[in-house]
Amino acid sequence: MIKTLIKQFAITALMTVCAIQVCWASVAQSNPGEFAIIGDAGKTTSNSKKVRDSIIRQGVSELILPGDNLYSSTYQSVWQPWTSAGMNYSIVAIGNHNGGYKSEMAFFQMPSEFYTKVIDGARFIVLNSDNNNTGSQQAAWLEQELSNSTEELVFLVYHHPSYTISKFHTWQEKAQFQKSIRPIIWKYRSKITALIVGHDHLASILHFNDLPVLLSGAVQEVRKDGPVNNTQDGIKIQTAWYFDSTPHWAKLTWDLSSRTAQVEYTRATDDTITCTALLATGQRAQLQSNCLRQ
Repeated sequence: MIKTLIKQFAITALMTVCAIQVCWASVAQSNPGEFAIIGDAGKTTSNSKKVRDSIIRQGVSELILPGDNLYSSTYQSVWQPWTSAGMNYSIVAIGNHNGGYKSEMAFFQMPSEFYTKVIDGARFIVLNSDNNNTGSQQAAWLEQELSNSTEELVFLVYHHPSYTISKFHTWQEKAQFQKSIRPIIWKYRSKITALIVGHDHLASILHFNDLPVLLSGAVQEVRKDGPVNNTQDGIKIQTAWYFDSTPHWAKLTWDLSSRTAQVEYTRATDDTITCTALLATGQRAQLQSNCLRQ
């Protein structure tokens, strides 16, 4: 009887130690300074689960959401699996699919419809491209933010691309907003590192003239289209890299000592990094050898 009790105690102790080790392993998997960009993710689908599982496997817990954060249901039901996985909503922009501006701001703890946030020395300027009525107001605020910014890395985050980049949407959907902010973007181009957008359910790196555009919207739904190469309103629009039409997410990191950032597009089904690009303020994106160049 005593031997049996001792044996049971030993097994219980071993299980407790294993549980603790698993707990510590889970904590250790979180990699600080890494951010997952997932646009158009506000719906629970098999694709969004694949993306979430891939992000978890890579140990990334900070999220950048460039809009369309709720298509149906509730914020709680859609995002609870992400929250339960220990993920944080570091940067959130409002898209055209939402549960109301106030509800979205409250759930993600956004300070305003448009705001600025500095994280580890990099500035993120977040706009609400869904609100055509405040286009001129946002443009004036954006000019003030860019004029006063002193950070080496500056990202603009909003939902609707400022030029047409797919057959599914045109920039004229939010014409008032786009016409308001475009002049500010080009006036302060030398201070901008990249644009981060969604809306088109695709994954690609583009250039508006020499300005890098990071599109990461192939999350809950994946559409099929192709690269673009044209001129719109005097601006050269060109795809630098295009994905393989599977669920993708993008990991953003940066190094202030070298004044550069890096984006890695990851295929969610097998965690393969399909394209790596280096970003430096005022310059084109430098695609690395793993990218299929267009």
